[in-house]
Amino acid sequence: MPNKNRKILVAEDNPGLARVLSFKFKSSGFEPITCGNGGEAWKTFCDTQVAAVVSDHEMPIMSGIELIERVREMDATLPCFLVTGRQLELSRDPRVVKLNIHTVFGKPFSPGTVVSAVSDAIEQQATGATSPPAPVGSTPLTGAPSTGLPGAEA
Repeated sequence: MPNKNRKILVAEDNPGLARVLSFKFKSSGFEPITCGNGGEAWKTFCDTQVAAVVSDHEMPIMSGIELIERVREMDATLPCFLVTGRQLELSRDPRVVKLNIHTVFGKPFSPGTVVSAVSDAIEQQATGATSPPAPVGSTPLTGAPSTGLPGAEA
């Protein structure tokens, strides 16, 4: 049975990017809940059942990694995604794999690609299917993280 929960927690301190992601999620049939910092996102997560978390890495109060660490204490399988301007740095961070972060999207990214990845992860979780390869320019959950740079290895 498909997951009826269409709420997506979007933690992003850049108001313009938060609006773009929110719009794209809404236009794809989701109910985005946007938060401007990690502390607000954590409170929202605790108060609201969400189908997935999309978080900026560098935010006030609590980073995206810290937010997902807390999320994992409560839900080990919820699809979680990071967006970041520091993709190369995060490609070498062992916490990305340890925390079961589905995909790390390097900025700039296509909001449509993020929405598609989130939608696919929710559907896969509902059906118990395995994850397909992560989109180009992102860090997959399994294996050596991609830097998103042509010819570069993690």
